[in-house]
Amino acid sequence: MSLVHVAVAVIMRDNEVLIARRPDGVHQGGLWEFPGGKLEKNESVQHALKRELKEELDIEVDVHAGVEPLIRIHHDYGDKAVLLDVWVVSRFSGVAKGAEGQPIKWVEKANLTEFDFPAANRPIISAIMLPHKYLITGGYKTNDDCIQKLQNAILHHDITLVQFRHHELYLSDRTEYIKQVKKIKGLCDRNGARLILNAQPSILHEADADGVHLTFAEARGYNERPVATDKWFGVSCHNKEELAWVSRLSPDYALLSPIKETSTHPEAMPLGWTLFRALTDQVAFPVFALGGMQETDINTAITNGAQGIAAISAWW
Repeated sequence: MSLVHVAVAVIMRDNEVLIARRPDGVHQGGLWEFPGGKLEKNESVQHALKRELKEELDIEVDVHAGVEPLIRIHHDYGDKAVLLDVWVVSRFSGVAKGAEGQPIKWVEKANLTEFDFPAANRPIISAIMLPHKYLITGGYKTNDDCIQKLQNAILHHDITLVQFRHHELYLSDRTEYIKQVKKIKGLCDRNGARLILNAQPSILHEADADGVHLTFAEARGYNERPVATDKWFGVSCHNKEELAWVSRLSPDYALLSPIKETSTHPEAMPLGWTLFRALTDQVAFPVFALGGMQETDINTAITNGAQGIAAISAWW
């Protein structure tokens, strides 16, 4: 089966995304999609984006400004195998219209899940809704110290995705853990941030949070996705085999580490960016780079196929 290479554009206007409806008589007809099309022979992805968006929407895109990679997705429909090369387009000229007669719609990012997309598009929606920065909480002296550190990270580093990780408290004093989660969730809600708990999925029956994150060892205990689709679900991975295995659980994202040497795990061999890119290119979900990451690594991470970076010390 030949592979169809498709350039896909996530066109952003403030907090809205442009989507188009596929004609009824074509493959996956009647579903909504992100604009784009097949690469022509010897055509670059950027040139394909520029050409397709002019043909489909009558807009002009400068591929050297306001365009950045988002995610690459390999998907086998059974009758067709595709590689979706997805890019964010944040700057364009002209007024978008359905130049080929197709219905188009500007949709708030948070409302994308209300529309029916082809299966291969679902990870794109996750990537659109996830930020480039993912804070994992570190140590703290008191509960109030934790809240202060988190508030500083949110306000000074524009953090909108937080993973609360405190295994000792979770295992030793569940009541105190839930109490702290409530405080953290309140702070996140007031600042437009989402809270992920590094805990078993059952915690969502006890505490209000936006999702859970598991280690790979914990994830191996499940045969299917352990949380509802309206909650975020992530897994920590360290190699090709782990990434491939967790694919069966349909995670919304994964953490892949370590990218660089770290003081906390000096024995771990760093993956480096070349291997990171090769590994993330084989999975159909967003992947954050973890391990020795600083804010200055974000652009490098994105260029190498990452959703962004996850870090503790960079922001905590």
